[in-house]
Amino acid sequence: MHTIKDQKTLTVLRRLHKEAASQGFTIVKGLSKGLFRPLRPEDMKDAYIPISRHQGEFLFNLLVEKKAQNIIEFGTSFGISTLYLAAAARINQGKVITSEILPEKCRVAQRNFEEAGLADYVDLRVGDAMETLKAVPDRIDFLLLDGWNDLYLPLLQMLESKFRKGTLIYTDNASFRSARPFLNYLKAHPEQYQSRRLSDDKGGSELTKYLLAS
Repeated sequence: MHTIKDQKTLTVLRRLHKEAASQGFTIVKGLSKGLFRPLRPEDMKDAYIPISRHQGEFLFNLLVEKKAQNIIEFGTSFGISTLYLAAAARINQGKVITSEILPEKCRVAQRNFEEAGLADYVDLRVGDAMETLKAVPDRIDFLLLDGWNDLYLPLLQMLESKFRKGTLIYTDNASFRSARPFLNYLKAHPEQYQSRRLSDDKGGSELTKYLLAS
């Protein structure tokens, strides 16, 4: 089991997880705005909504084990998940390209990357992921989907031509109704994707392997 040993990175992660754990009211306040209209990204501008510590440790171990270098993330938020990915990228001599639509979240995330000593391993792109992630290197090793679920499928289809045989895709909140088109697409293409549910906790998570050679 590979674990993060850098104390600077661990200190930032402990702080961020602690802050995220105290956000119950902030999350309810943001979600309540979606009672009478569709939720918008700005409704959750103050909310972390991060992966858990357990998920982060799982991803770090997985990426180090697979020696992933070309790492793509959809949904930076304040950067908790990105820190786990970047910590693995540092070991693997790789890079994380991550996208966040809200500039105010990006500013905080960038400070977190710098404080953790991982800024050199992160390419943070501000804006709509359907635009910011168009230009990424070929032969993606790993894709983390942890943003607005209705973009999971179009993002996957946009990046498919850059997958290699063995590309891994980790999907957070896979149990949400809005993720069904994405999951249905995976099931409809068994020659391309092998997928399994990892957990039903915290919205559910799915791990998928791309089977075709590029």
